[in-house]
Amino acid sequence: MFNIKYKGNYISDEQLIKREIPKNAEEFGKIKSIKNELGKGFLMILPLFILMIVLIYFKVKDLDYHLSMNIEVIVSFFIVIISVYLLTFVHEVIHALFYPLKSQKEIWKSKKDGAYFVYCEDAISKKRYIIMVLAPMFILGIIPFIIWLLLPNIIPMPYNIAVVMIFLLMTIVAMGDVSNIYYVLKEVPKKHKLFNYGLLRSFYIKED
Repeated sequence: MFNIKYKGNYISDEQLIKREIPKNAEEFGKIKSIKNELGKGFLMILPLFILMIVLIYFKVKDLDYHLSMNIEVIVSFFIVIISVYLLTFVHEVIHALFYPLKSQKEIWKSKKDGAYFVYCEDAISKKRYIIMVLAPMFILGIIPFIIWLLLPNIIPMPYNIAVVMIFLLMTIVAMGDVSNIYYVLKEVPKKHKLFNYGLLRSFYIKED
């Protein structure tokens, strides 16, 4: 229905590339590895991460709860682990949903980098590209976190902490996306479309 397919394990760009690069396309954000970009992205998102930690502290500091290792804490821990694992895949589905409906979107898993990624060769506008890249971070991380912050502490401890930890981690998971947006804002001119070409390469081309 949404032209989204899970393709399995990524091995090489031969599995991805389906067309030639247009002659007037320009490459941007030249990167060497996903792991390097994750490191850059983490540094960029670190101030937000620290702010979220501080806000969590002030939200729960007055709660009458003493953390101790019991069955509820163990269950909470597994809730966080399982939720983040599942939502990491949902993160990629959200990326895919922000491409045009008619576009063929593929979700792959790179075992080497331990990460899922979406691949689509259709060119989309710079504005749409930015929204597509940042959407999972806001939908799964920042917006739920703000809602949690504004609502009373109605969820019992330690599940209250488990819930907000999921939102925190789903924000951090987007560190690679933040690095990507840095290159888009820095290098891609206005009125240009962007498209993927293999795992590590992206190009922009002037809109018609």
